[in-house]
Amino acid sequence: MRIRLAALALATSALVACTSATGPSATGENASTAVSAPKVQKLVMALPPPAVEANNLTEAAHTSFWQVAPMYEYLVGLTAEGKELVPQLATEWSLEPDGKSYRFKLRHGVPFHNGFGEFTAKDVRYTWQMLSNGEPAMIQGQNTYMTLIKDATVVNDYEVVLNAATPDAGFLVSISQAENIFPQASKNDGESRGKGWKLPSMLEKPYAGTGPYQYVSRQQSSNLAYKRPAEAHWRQTPDFPEFEFRFAKENSTRQAALLAKEVQMAVIPPDLAKSMEQSGFKTVEGRAAGLHIFGRLYGAFLNTRHDPAEVLNPDPNATYVFPNSPFLDVNVRKALNKAINRDALNKAFIRGKGQPIYLEYYHPDRPGWNPDWQKNFQASYGYDVDGARKALADAGYTPARPLDITVEVAPNPLFSGAPDVAEALGNYWQAAGFKVTLDTADPTSVAAKRRALTLPELDRRVAVFVTSARQLLGVGVFNSAMRLTRGGVQLPEMEEVYKQIVVTLDSKKQGDLWRKWGDMAYERYLNIPLFWLPAEIVVDPAVVQDYVFPGSISGTYTHVEYTKAVR
Repeated sequence: MRIRLAALALATSALVACTSATGPSATGENASTAVSAPKVQKLVMALPPPAVEANNLTEAAHTSFWQVAPMYEYLVGLTAEGKELVPQLATEWSLEPDGKSYRFKLRHGVPFHNGFGEFTAKDVRYTWQMLSNGEPAMIQGQNTYMTLIKDATVVNDYEVVLNAATPDAGFLVSISQAENIFPQASKNDGESRGKGWKLPSMLEKPYAGTGPYQYVSRQQSSNLAYKRPAEAHWRQTPDFPEFEFRFAKENSTRQAALLAKEVQMAVIPPDLAKSMEQSGFKTVEGRAAGLHIFGRLYGAFLNTRHDPAEVLNPDPNATYVFPNSPFLDVNVRKALNKAINRDALNKAFIRGKGQPIYLEYYHPDRPGWNPDWQKNFQASYGYDVDGARKALADAGYTPARPLDITVEVAPNPLFSGAPDVAEALGNYWQAAGFKVTLDTADPTSVAAKRRALTLPELDRRVAVFVTSARQLLGVGVFNSAMRLTRGGVQLPEMEEVYKQIVVTLDSKKQGDLWRKWGDMAYERYLNIPLFWLPAEIVVDPAVVQDYVFPGSISGTYTHVEYTKAVR
């Protein structure tokens, strides 16, 4: 049977997968059977550059992984419509007797690119070791792997057990294509580069994968080029023989390239997309809900060390890394929320297509939903400048002693309007009595300094963030210290509830815990909820017939092999 994604986090009995392809149709029709060629040989997609450019899987993790995604596959895939987890490199899986580990049976005969042999269980173990055993400072997602999987046991060439550290209701989603943290790389390729973990530099090819496209070249800050392997792909042979990601920071540059027919697909903000449609171009939307935009508050981090040698606070017993962060005050968080005119933001930057988020990570069709959140949202979170000023005053700030905050204004490959929204938020907060500094520094440099805790005013920063919003991973990354991340406000009393959620496999009990966590988050103004977003991309309909993609995965523009060509 296929496994429904919405219910997967709650499914804990033996999970057995079928052998269908991960594609738009149950037949997995192969593009190589087409009788005519596409209008162009190379399909070029223009979009903002990734936050971190990298050819190794340890740095290109999570939200930056989309840049190398066309060349990799996963044990568990996600359909292009984004509705189901399905078999990919694993043909089936089951829960082990320990109630926390999973046994995977692997697909036979899947070749790695560049002649590095067949995919087997040894590659699964090697990939896990590579991702979890490098230098901590170099590996963006290391702590995720370290906490999620404690070992990978090879049973035989086509069978492997991923030994989990604890029962985890979101385990399968986390290691699947839906979360892109565990792509499978070639052990033969890695070991051919020398002893130890010789991770590829920007000038070297990434480790070989098994995906529908294989790597050709990269020009830093410019583009990434791929080509279709000579042999038909086992799952989905792309319509276009060549594919390229072309990086362009400015919206106007991507728009001009599309108008000039230099590219065939481009990430364009909604206000510009409307004019492009009037010029004959077409907007394609992702098939799955899940992409959302919210305000991310940096500074209120629980004092959990990434490794024993790291000193985060002069007092090792301190509860917080930055004990004086203003975001630890619920009144400050309340003021930030009530100062925002969400309706105006929606109309100005999303063409009114944004659906309100009443509580971060939650939706009426997800566990723990409380309809009172929506009912009371206007009173609790609605636009009220006087209410925002009162909340600031309750926190001890006045016009003579304003609260200084820094708002990061940076491009986002998932939503091209992110810089405009960030600047608009800064204006709202300035009007409500905050003293606002806009930071337009290079996002790659900002991210590196943030990880090293050397970023100025890190205890009082706000960033507009756009990502998928699965509850378990979302809370784990942004509002919990369990995965050893510093992504948002973390409160000890809520941490205890989340720890229970993660290990609770009974759906009714877990739903009750989600309601408890959600009520606490709502009352404490934990985040700045904004909108559920339709993932959109503008295409040239003379070349691109359709692009079937979920739009709910971090990185958004995945499944490029399912772009249908006009022939």
